[in-house]
This record gives sequence, structure tokens and C-alpha cells, in this order.
Amino acid sequence: MKKAHPGGWLVCARTVAMLIMLASFFPMRSVYADLKELSTDQMATITGTGFSNFTIDGDRVRADFNIAALTFTEIASLKMGHWDNGGGLAWDQDWTDVMLGNAAEDMSLSGFFIEATFENLNDPATRRLTSVFFGFNQASGDLSANFNSLSRIGVNGQADDQRANLGLRTFRFNNSEIALSFQLEGPNRGIWVRFGEGTTLQ
Repeated sequence: MKKAHPGGWLVCARTVAMLIMLASFFPMRSVYADLKELSTDQMATITGTGFSNFTIDGDRVRADFNIAALTFTEIASLKMGHWDNGGGLAWDQDWTDVMLGNAAEDMSLSGFFIEATFENLNDPATRRLTSVFFGFNQASGDLSANFNSLSRIGVNGQADDQRANLGLRTFRFNNSEIALSFQLEGPNRGIWVRFGEGTTLQ
């Protein structure tokens, strides 16, 4: 965000003061504005671009939003997905002493998205939701935690980490994806994270 020049504020303040003085010399009438419903034709002429994009590719539906954030967040304990996946009752994600960003540098997040995968998307009678991803297309900065349990989807041929105990580690993101996934069916049911290409483990 650009900072305003101090002189700009002075000019603005003088302008506002002059408008207030002028308004005091003229009687003001009450003005009422009602909401008016637009017709279908009027709505059809209104367009806008840049904030969101929706796509359907086969059985995958995706929404992308032009949302960005900077954050330095500390979380004492983050736990998700407590169930028996066949290997016993445990957490899919069990992180403690979590830090998104650090005191010296915020984590940068941009390109928020939601992606859902269905089975038989085009058939209302048999359509089923099988997975949901949501997160950011581009993240830069550090994610640090004591990873008592980490379920992470491997990318580019890497093996998945399922409930892995990595201990105290830092993932460094370099314009790479960070996403949370709910897998509702299949052998990898549960709550997973996906860290995209460009992420390194420190």
C-alpha cells in the first residue's frame, strides 16, 4: 500500500473544511433512497472480472479467489482427524508449538482456492462428494511446528507421509501451494495437507 504524501492530507483537510462551510450556507433537504430491483436485462449488462474464477473439469469443481494475506500466527496445539484408520486410534494431524511465519518475516499467502472432486458429478441420483481441498496457490515463508503426527500428500512422485512423527521441523515455502484436504473415500481417507513444489524441509 502506498503511503500518502503529508501535503496530500493537508489539501484534503482544506477541501473538506471548505465543503462544510459552503454546506452551512445552503438549507439541506432530507433525501430518501429506496432499493430498486434490477431487471434480468439490467443485471445482464453488469460485468466484473478479477476477483474469482469458477471451473469444472470432468468430476472436479474449482473456485479460485483473488485473496491475499500476510500473517505471523502462533498456535499452541492443532489437532485434526482423530479416528482409527486401520492402524489404531490416532490423529491425522497433531501439531504443537505451531508458527506460520516468524517474528522476522510474515508468511505470505495468495490465491485462495476451494476444489471439490465428485463421483458422477453430472448424475444427481448417484453424485457423491469424494474429496475437498482448500488453501492457497502460493505461499512464501516458514511453517514451523513439533509434528507429532503429519499426514501429507506427496507431490511429484514423492511418497505420502501418513501420521509421521517428524518432531520439531520447519517447512519453507517458496511460492508453493499450501492446502488442507478432506479425503472422504478410498484407501487414504482422512485429513491431509498438501505442500506444493518448491517447499523444502529444514
